[in-house]
Amino acid sequence: MGLISLAADVIGAGYNGLRGAVQSGLWKEYFESGDMSEGILMKRGDRIVGDKSRNVKADENLISSGSGIDVQENQCMIIVENGRIVEFCCEPGRYTYDNSIAPSLLSGQNKGLKALGKEILSQWSTGGQRFSTQRVYFINLGELIYSPLKWGCGDIAFHHTQVYRATGAILELDMVLRANGECTIQITDPRKFFEQIGSQKVGSNGDGIIRVTDDGLQSNLKSGIVDHIATAISTLGTNEQIAYTAIKANTNKIKDYLNAEIERDWVGQRGFGIANITINGSPIPSDENKKQLEEMQASFNMAQNANAMNYDIQKTMARGIENAGNNGGGGSVFGLGMAMGGIGAGNFGNITNQNPQTPPANTAYAATTAPNPNSWQCSCGATATGNFCPNCGNKKPQPQSVDSWICPKCGSSATGKFCPECGTAKPASDAWTCSCGASNKGKFCQSCGAKKPESAPLYRCDKCGWEPEDPTNPPKFCPECGDVFDENDKQ
Repeated sequence: MGLISLAADVIGAGYNGLRGAVQSGLWKEYFESGDMSEGILMKRGDRIVGDKSRNVKADENLISSGSGIDVQENQCMIIVENGRIVEFCCEPGRYTYDNSIAPSLLSGQNKGLKALGKEILSQWSTGGQRFSTQRVYFINLGELIYSPLKWGCGDIAFHHTQVYRATGAILELDMVLRANGECTIQITDPRKFFEQIGSQKVGSNGDGIIRVTDDGLQSNLKSGIVDHIATAISTLGTNEQIAYTAIKANTNKIKDYLNAEIERDWVGQRGFGIANITINGSPIPSDENKKQLEEMQASFNMAQNANAMNYDIQKTMARGIENAGNNGGGGSVFGLGMAMGGIGAGNFGNITNQNPQTPPANTAYAATTAPNPNSWQCSCGATATGNFCPNCGNKKPQPQSVDSWICPKCGSSATGKFCPECGTAKPASDAWTCSCGASNKGKFCQSCGAKKPESAPLYRCDKCGWEPEDPTNPPKFCPECGDVFDENDKQ
């Protein structure tokens, strides 16, 4: 069996001429894809038989020799015999089906079907004549731009890097982000798609339509892609020195990382790929990370810019003068405050004029000045008084909180809801207090034997990580990614 090109005059004919050719008997019957919009991935070819066709004994499940087949751009036409591909074509054009010759394999680059072409030729060379059911199917290879998949991620671990152009100083911070957007898919390997999904539709006389919006297919596609978007964004932060605000400008790199991820997982094994990905707005850091970043930026600006530090000192002095004027006893301490401020400003001027990184020796001043009780020693060796070291930018170590917990994934100490090192959520505590006052972890009280009271289940979106204000009373749908709240979202 095979496909051979039509004569030049027929290839150049328009749609009306083509339909006229069918009706006048040029072809016994004619096959075309018809409409493949609205997320259609595969469908059976539309069979057209004219009133004056030479095919007087047409069979829905047989393709008459001499029939015409029309292949559009971004389509793969396959002829399926008993559930097996025996002929294919991925090049646009109009072809005549001729079962008296070997398969033509007019498919150009074949788009994932090179191995299948060799298999068909090998089968033909054995001389195996086949008499069985034959059907024409079309697979959509274009980007499904009208059927995008919505995604949302709430636990994206990202390594934020901010480079100061003037000095070359680098500010780095590991943070947790949340983001959402859309992505479009396309079939990149029609052979894998047909083997894993399309073959399930070719055993009946139906239209064989498979849509990306089909319930089972869409939910599996979504989970197979969304699970890796956070990993792709995290990989971007690891491989590139960029700030979190620049993530949206690097969507092409995220798409490449994402395709590399899904190639080994659900989507890649079934012939799908990501055509495009978009991010709605800018990714949002947690409130704790945002405040921490602002403090670090302010510290870096003053450490790298003497004018900024001098401005901060003058602003502090002006605020002190204003407060002294509003204080009843401010007049008696005003002169002392101004004198101390003048000494501090004068010493700062000497420091910045000589070397902002190395303070000059001043033994007389050092001998009369008491050590600052708020000072602390940084790991780099510098002495600091604020929340960040002015020399290297390290944050002041905090005392261990009673609410601290150890991350079960990386072993880091954390106090918030997420681990600052890897983004893992804080595990739920299984301790409970009995009515008798005893603290327990088992199902029964160790003091009085009372059974542990049943508590309402807590919900958290298993797709993007969003948590409702009242975890025991979630909405019907997640406002971040649109996923339905069900049993899978229980903690």
